[in-house]
Amino acid sequence: MSTLFDTALFLICVYLLGFLAAIPIGASQIEAARRSLNGFLASALVVVAGSVSSDLVYGAIALYGLAPFLQSPEIQAIFWLVNAALMLIFGIGIFRESKYTGKLLSHRVPQEAIEGVPVTEHPATVAAARKLANQRLAYITGFSLAFTNPMMIAWWLLAARFLQDLGVVHTLTNTSRAFFLLAGILGIGSYLTLFSIVIHRRHKSFSPKGARRVTRGFGVAMILFAIYFVVRSIIMLYAPTASNSLLGVIRF
Repeated sequence: MSTLFDTALFLICVYLLGFLAAIPIGASQIEAARRSLNGFLASALVVVAGSVSSDLVYGAIALYGLAPFLQSPEIQAIFWLVNAALMLIFGIGIFRESKYTGKLLSHRVPQEAIEGVPVTEHPATVAAARKLANQRLAYITGFSLAFTNPMMIAWWLLAARFLQDLGVVHTLTNTSRAFFLLAGILGIGSYLTLFSIVIHRRHKSFSPKGARRVTRGFGVAMILFAIYFVVRSIIMLYAPTASNSLLGVIRF
């Protein structure tokens, strides 16, 4: 990247790749959407921050040569199983809490309820509101859901290989790797932030019944993801060569 134009092109390409990579629906998007749907935008954005933090960690692992350790079939299988367990727990929890979603939309729990001051609201509704508004829990949730998905390493390696094949970048130096991480994370974070804001702006247009259906759908999606990751873990253990062939091809 010898010129300013080359550097700008490189950063724009990485940003766009990050933005596009965040579009496919996943656990972090579902969790952010659930909070935005209930009107807790700040909490949704903290979920995004947690997810992006995890992506940054995996980006550093991939681009600075630590990926081989996590490419072990046994290690990946463990990550898939942990991911499946988390998603199953969240999925069941979301499904159970869905019956209070309409109440949160039509009768917004006062801020003092969220902060722990007794109010005249149904205890389960207040508890659901506190949980959704808890930003520390939101960050841990976003980070853990993303961190237990080791395939994020594959995205960073694929993106680097893609830009090298296009001739946008030839050799990744330590400096260019740092800019690669920054631009990629900004792209991923931009989409997830936009996604959360759009849902938050539209959340008042959902009827309580419609909101409950959407929330139940989020719970079902989480459970289906959990089943997929269990299957993925089994494949990693019994057919490691075939499952790991992608990461082997895109090393650089």
